[in-house]
Amino acid sequence: MTPSAPGAARQHRRGLIAVIIAAVLWSIGGLFIKWVSVDAFVITQWRSLFAAATIAIGARPDLSALRRAPALSMALVLSYALTLLTFVAATRLTTAANAIFLQYTAPLWVAFVGFAFLRQPPTRLDLATLVVAFGGMGLFFLGKLEPANAQGNLIALASGVFFSAFLLLLRHPRANSDLRIGAMVAGNVLLCLSMVVLHLVTGKEAAFLPSSRDLAALAILGIFQIGIAYIVFNYGIARVASLEASLLGMVEPVLNPLWVFLVLGELPGIWASLGGTIILGALAVRTVVTERRGAKATPAGPTTE
Repeated sequence: MTPSAPGAARQHRRGLIAVIIAAVLWSIGGLFIKWVSVDAFVITQWRSLFAAATIAIGARPDLSALRRAPALSMALVLSYALTLLTFVAATRLTTAANAIFLQYTAPLWVAFVGFAFLRQPPTRLDLATLVVAFGGMGLFFLGKLEPANAQGNLIALASGVFFSAFLLLLRHPRANSDLRIGAMVAGNVLLCLSMVVLHLVTGKEAAFLPSSRDLAALAILGIFQIGIAYIVFNYGIARVASLEASLLGMVEPVLNPLWVFLVLGELPGIWASLGGTIILGALAVRTVVTERRGAKATPAGPTTE
């Protein structure tokens, strides 16, 4: 893109805003996942049910697009489903801070693997932003990333790998809007059905019937934190690079303590406040510099909206 392409600049700016909105919606996940009294499998079943319905109704994708690129579709569905499942499991097994921090190793995987698959090499500005942002996150969770809950921490790290794969696959040349949205619907349906089969096999049907309080929270997670968020994110990812999207997504872990403070009255500590300020500052500087240079990353291939 060059400064003489106002249309492309406008689309890029809209993409940035869309990704940030999605990240804000994602940020309520840790709070509600911790708040409900059911386990990770029940959360996954009901959240995915509400999410699949929301995405299908809100976006109305042509699901036949999945059949036209079966290998890519399967990879998208699995990486998406595994991202959701592992993050819920990690949040239940370890602290929300650990889960968020370890999932957000995704930008590192995107930066180092993205070039190999999509020929999207990170710029020096991207790498500098990564260094500063991860330094900020180190302060944000200073003293919180403990060796305990090792299983949850490992699952959270795996969630970061799956999330990075999902981000990269979304920018595949054949990943048009219908295929991306269709994969999200299919991924949520797959998760929901898998959990139904699980509770039938284990004979624990009653455990999969949440209270009305929990069901309301799961509806919020499915409709807003997943459904609407990913519809908006789908719009944004077509207009920004994978690494750029994952960097802007770091707004999510910054906002988590804000929601905790507003709902539970827990005030973030000085290190968390400082780390959050550093992350937001790094992202703001990167966005301003990119806009001034008119240096929008070129998509890996044509996308169809």
